[in-house]
Amino acid sequence: MPHHNSSHYDVLVGVVRSAHGTVGEVKVAAESDFPERFQQSQAVFVRQGNQRQLMRVTGSRPGPGKGQVILKFEGIDDRDAAQALRGAELHLTEQQLMPLAAGQYYQFQLLGLQVVTTTGESLGPVTEVLRTGANDVYVTDQALIPAIDSVVKQIDLEAGHMVIEPVEGLLD
Repeated sequence: MPHHNSSHYDVLVGVVRSAHGTVGEVKVAAESDFPERFQQSQAVFVRQGNQRQLMRVTGSRPGPGKGQVILKFEGIDDRDAAQALRGAELHLTEQQLMPLAAGQYYQFQLLGLQVVTTTGESLGPVTEVLRTGANDVYVTDQALIPAIDSVVKQIDLEAGHMVIEPVEGLLD
């Protein structure tokens, strides 16, 4: 039974770490490469346990640490209310995501793409995206594919496939 998670429609963009200050702001660890997207999100889904509510972001600024954002939600006006959100996951729907620059993809878009070499050999679907320091690596059952231009020749989300140029040693 293939494992389908809901991330295709719902993308984790941050986790509330703690209350910040006394006016109801929260410190959020942004899970995305684009913490600034919060300024554009009118509303995010806030999930705690099995509860999920839509909350409106009324303020957003960079946090003190790397990848942190300070958010203010409508209706959260004091430290106690903010502290109650601790540990909550912030999700956006796929429709709300900022469009990425050409050649950039969200991880959930890549999972399941069928990988084919330029010579037509099938390497199976992408099962995982590894974040390494240098570049992402797309994992299939048969190969580890570095996400670099010289290897990844085409990604076609509509058709559901990725075409790669195998480099020396890639398929050993």
